[in-house]
Amino acid sequence: MEMTVATEGRSSKKGVRRAIIVFTVTLAGLTFFSNTLLNMSLPQVRWVQPQQGLLSHEVRGSGFVEAAESHSLYTEMAWPVDQVKVEAGDHVKKGDEIVTFQTRDAENLLKDQEARYRQKQLSQEELQDRYVKASQNEDDEAKRSLSRDIESAKLDLQIQMRQIDNLRRQLDEFAVLKSPVDGVITELNAVKGAPIAGGTAAVTVADLSKGLTLKASIEADMAGYIQAGDQTEVLFPALENARIPAKMIAVRDVSSAAAGADATESREELKEIRLSLQDKRLQGGEHGEFIISKKSSSPAALLPAGAVREDENGSYVLVVQEKKGTLGTEYYLQKAYVEAGDADEESVAIASGVTLLDKVVVSSNKPVADGDRVLQTDG
Repeated sequence: MEMTVATEGRSSKKGVRRAIIVFTVTLAGLTFFSNTLLNMSLPQVRWVQPQQGLLSHEVRGSGFVEAAESHSLYTEMAWPVDQVKVEAGDHVKKGDEIVTFQTRDAENLLKDQEARYRQKQLSQEELQDRYVKASQNEDDEAKRSLSRDIESAKLDLQIQMRQIDNLRRQLDEFAVLKSPVDGVITELNAVKGAPIAGGTAAVTVADLSKGLTLKASIEADMAGYIQAGDQTEVLFPALENARIPAKMIAVRDVSSAAAGADATESREELKEIRLSLQDKRLQGGEHGEFIISKKSSSPAALLPAGAVREDENGSYVLVVQEKKGTLGTEYYLQKAYVEAGDADEESVAIASGVTLLDKVVVSSNKPVADGDRVLQTDG
């Protein structure tokens, strides 16, 4: 009887121990399983550490080739055009005739003025003869009158001669417009039979001996990275993608004429740059594209642009922080406000707020915020 009771007692204790073991294993399994499920549901983040480096700025632009120096030819006269001897794009030599004008009316007017001058000369000679007679007759009153008439006739002759000289000058300067240099016709406003509109250049000649420039507009905030003397290459698709060396010669504000009459705001956001080129294949008018790459002058702690976020208080990043838990290391996010400096297309310079050892979140598979628990993936 006693042996039966003892046996039953031992069996009862074994059952309790088994139950405890099963409960413990089950609890551990459930804890592990639930933790695994939790981890599977946590956002996964990719992080990087700030790296010392230099920012790289690329200034891109495009424009058209034009002569560094051009000569615009005007006429003072409203004479109709007689002949246009060139077309836009033609090459000309210094002294070549470009436009001739119909000057018959002006030539006839000159002949009339010369004839009037001779008439006035004859009238003056007659007055002088009369003055001599008055002197011989000692007619003082006639002498005074004739002296005044002679002086008036001299003034008339001077006026007449100035008119003649002006007509001769106009015929000499504007009857034929000639090229002042060896170059290319870039603008032509002369039409046979019609006069040239006032204030309009009849023709513009590009002086190729002075070199060529490419003019382009770029964003004003990019202009600070370039300066006169910078070297680059210009790509010309029309010349079988030829790359021609070029040198920066000017960075300046965009003019009102270049930006347009209503482009006040645009001018404030743009700068005009000029590149100097020398190549026999270029004649003017070609379209070219360029990239000027410049490195920042001093190294800085760099982060990918996507790592820096903004809120009402400024720029910040999310830093991965470690915490030791019962089942191992856990990772949480902490917001860190930073002082962001200059930036290029890929990176941002960080002046303060993080160290080179911090793990900064650059991307995640779910939205994340300060305090969130996450799974980390090395950058």
